[in-house]
This record gives sequence, C-alpha cells and structure tokens, in this order.
Amino acid sequence: MLRGNIQEGILDWLSELLGHDYQRARVEASGAGCINETYEVSRRNSPSVFIKVGSPAQLDMYEKEVKGLELLRQCDSIHVPEVFGTAQLDSCSVLAMEFISLSPLRTAHESRFGAALAQLHGIERNAFGLDHHNFIGRSHQINDWKSDWWEFYCENRLLPQRKLAQMKGMRLPLLKDLDRLIEIIPVAMQRYQPRASLLHGDLWSGNMAVDDTGVPTLFDPAVYFGDGETDLAMSRMFGAPGQAFYDAYHEHIPQQDGHEVRSKLYDLYHWLNHFNLFGVGYLGQVELTLEASLREID
Repeated sequence: MLRGNIQEGILDWLSELLGHDYQRARVEASGAGCINETYEVSRRNSPSVFIKVGSPAQLDMYEKEVKGLELLRQCDSIHVPEVFGTAQLDSCSVLAMEFISLSPLRTAHESRFGAALAQLHGIERNAFGLDHHNFIGRSHQINDWKSDWWEFYCENRLLPQRKLAQMKGMRLPLLKDLDRLIEIIPVAMQRYQPRASLLHGDLWSGNMAVDDTGVPTLFDPAVYFGDGETDLAMSRMFGAPGQAFYDAYHEHIPQQDGHEVRSKLYDLYHWLNHFNLFGVGYLGQVELTLEASLREID
C-alpha cells in the first residue's frame, strides 16, 4: 500500500491534472504485477483513474509506455486505455490512465480478439524497429531500424539478451550454443521475410482482456514493427487463448509454412528475458528452446 505522504502527493497531482477533487478519493490495489504497484483511484462524481506507481527512476519506462499505448490506439477495433499523464513526484514516479473494468478473455471473445489482432498487425512500416527504444518488463528493448527482419531479430533481440545473460552468470556452454544460433539464423532463415507489422510485443494472457462491453483490450505494451508471428508465439507461452482466436486471425492473415520453427526462435527471446529478470527458474526453458531451435535449423 502507498505510504500516506506518497498517496497525498499523488492525489494532489491528480486533482490538478484532471480538474477533479481526488484528495479524499479511495485508493485501492488493482491488478497484479511484479514491476509496479497498481491502484484504482475512485471518488463519487469523478471518473476512476488507474495509476502505476514506481521508483523515481521508472519515469522513463512510463513515458515509453505512453508512446506504446498511443501507437496501439491507431487500431480502432481494440480498446486501449487513454493516458492522462505521467509525473516524477518527490519519492516516486506515477502514470495515470483511464480505468477500464476488465474481464478475462473467454471463449465468446476469442474470434473477435483474433480478428482485432490481425487488424493491429495490418498497420505496417517499410522497415523493422521503432523510432525510439523502450522496455519489455524492466529490460531495455533496442529498436534500431533494420531493413532485414532476421538482422533485426538477432542484433536487437537475441544479442542484447545474450549479453545480459552472460552478466547474470549463464553457463559458458549455453552461451556458446546461443552464439551459434545467432550466427546461423540470418542464413538459415533468409527465405522468410515478413511484413513489418505493428506489434504489441508482450502479448501474454495477462495483457489481454475485454472491457465491460466485450471489446478486445490491450495494455502494458512493448511495441515495435516486426513479424506478427512473434505476438502469436508469445500468446501461447502463458495460457493460450482457444483455437477460435487463431482461426479468426488467420482468416485475415494466412498462416505461413515453417511457423512452428519460427515460434521457437521467437519464444527464446522471452525465455531469455525471463531468465535475466527472474532468475534460474527459467533456465530450463531457455535450454530446451535453444536445443530445439539449433536442431531444427542447423
């Protein structure tokens, strides 16, 4: 829970920002996460506000999240929370946005959500990357523009995670296998060059929901322009939606041969990131995915 002086400062800031009196608002924990404290701020006759609260150093992370949400809002079939503002206060950073009453993605919503994701992926650029770097979890995500997808994926995704894994103490034989994979991917996979689609970037089940009218809702983005299959791959990692989700998506964007192999390569980025963020509990997944990827493309 928020300490009294921190809560008072946030409520003063919200009152000034939004023109409503939040000084006596209720502040209740809302949502669950391991990176930020998250709350609903509510008061009668004033709109509820969802806030993220972190250390003063997290302001940059919040500002990048705002940019990501703004990009996602280009897709009119997805409800993306409106951002009200960010601030660095005396002893914390805060991000304030629209409070959305969320429900889990269920069978009845899957087709609509799959079609909406395909519409998001229909927003394209002529290169892979983004005009700024951002974050996935607490990890920096490098988005330097590349014209070749596999160059982008190796240099901006796998290689930074590999360097961080070495700092975190990953065993040398595993690092050598990872180096080998990064070396061979651009040649082994060169025949597949996807479109540069706008991606959510961190599309696991905890970042997918529906609002109270059933509209697909996305939040906590790690956006960039890349292969839409990366979002699909991650959607299967931690509690996949049902087949209707994928069937609806592929009605708009047909499935390409070789997606099973590419899915493992894309999963590896997230398993490495989880190892680097949360420790050895994810080392087994890194090993299994790396071994399978080398076996299939080497």
